[in-house]
Amino acid sequence: MQTLTAIECRVLGTLIEKSLATPQNYPLSLNGLTNGCNQKSAREPETSYTENEVLDTLQGLKRRSFATEFFGAGSRVSKWEEAFVANMDLSNEQAAVLAELFLRGPQTEGELRQRASRMAQIPDLPTLHKTLEELNTREEPLAKRLSDPNRSRGVIWAHTMYPEGEAPTAEEAGASARVTVRSASPALEERLAALEARVASLENQLGIPSPGANA
Repeated sequence: MQTLTAIECRVLGTLIEKSLATPQNYPLSLNGLTNGCNQKSAREPETSYTENEVLDTLQGLKRRSFATEFFGAGSRVSKWEEAFVANMDLSNEQAAVLAELFLRGPQTEGELRQRASRMAQIPDLPTLHKTLEELNTREEPLAKRLSDPNRSRGVIWAHTMYPEGEAPTAEEAGASARVTVRSASPALEERLAALEARVASLENQLGIPSPGANA
């Protein structure tokens, strides 16, 4: 079973998210990707990765055929895109759910449906349940239910690519989910994410480095 470190999850999750949610601004430059990884909304926990850290991670993902680097015609700045979705033969719905689990860790089904639906057509919980079961019943499962089988509300799911010994327990995931349901409403959270994506895109176009990023 392949595993992903925390920064690999953040980088892959960001690439998948941007490819589905803002395709007009995709693929991403290193600067744009670093901004996306460190944005303050739609991320748990918040991070301050440097461009060098993100680049090292990208090179590792590239060697595993999970990311691709290329140069546009006449451009000296490389762009990056994810290759994980095609490599794993995922649908848009499956990719959106995994991206959310990569970006924020274990979540309830209600949170996943609300958040992943900004990237793919997941109009209701039955659609989400179908997507989660597809991820869970693969030969090598990519998502798993953490909550007790008898529980019907507030069911928590996680991805399965944690390194050995780092996978969250049901108790840890439940505590984290309760803390996450704290201040911003889902609608406000989505507006903040969209605004940060626009700012990152403008910075990328103007060549403005992200705050604290290494040259």
